[in-house]
Amino acid sequence: MGAVRITPLSDGELHIPAEGLLNRPLPPEFTDADGLMGVNFGGFLVQTDEHVVVIDAGIGGGAIPELPIGTFPERLRAAGVAPEDVDTVIFTHLHFDHVGWAGLFTGAEYHAHAIDWRYWVDDATPETGPGREDFGAIPAPERLAPLADSIVLHEGERSEIVPGVVLRLAPGHTPGHCIVDAGEHVLLADAAHNPAQLLSDDYESMTDVDPALARATRAALAEELADSGALVTMTHDAGNRFGRLTREGGQRRWTYAPSIE
Repeated sequence: MGAVRITPLSDGELHIPAEGLLNRPLPPEFTDADGLMGVNFGGFLVQTDEHVVVIDAGIGGGAIPELPIGTFPERLRAAGVAPEDVDTVIFTHLHFDHVGWAGLFTGAEYHAHAIDWRYWVDDATPETGPGREDFGAIPAPERLAPLADSIVLHEGERSEIVPGVVLRLAPGHTPGHCIVDAGEHVLLADAAHNPAQLLSDDYESMTDVDPALARATRAALAEELADSGALVTMTHDAGNRFGRLTREGGQRRWTYAPSIE
């Protein structure tokens, strides 16, 4: 496999009290100057020698006009990519804020885990996390109906979508939630919303469908990634920055890496 280039595609960012999303405050090093938690929306552009891949498709523009949401298409263009250039779209899971711009990519093949499709679309399970009504979230069966006959649904723990880009089941946030391995990069999606959750295993998010399973999944991933050298990111961390997880004195430590853009 040749080089993999990854570009964050922010759809906008909000700053909120951490307790609006997590069960307890964040350490000061993971908040802004006002003590707030940055919550980014969007996805990632992954370019390999042979494929142009979008991983998650943002929130889809602001239902509330005054919110700074809806920059995903602009970020894609700034990366020198037109929607018609994208041949593959991967959904890490099917929450509304990860599939919002799916309709942009009319020539792409779409991929997701079958467990999530059954839960959100076939069973029509309602989304209940905070912010759904504020953002005008469309129920999953309606939102994803245009893809029903064409999306490729994967079973099992691991699926290589294109060479070097692997979808891995990491359940808890949703039943079929996945992370993505791409070269030396690991995209945790919503397995964690902030790096602090990788340092202490007692964090929970009110957006997790199964908080206990999400906590166990996140702890296992943190142990796997510590001292691995992998460049790690998560969809909602402020700035979509990458970092590395290491161990020091028996504790995990997070260090942000220089920008990859």
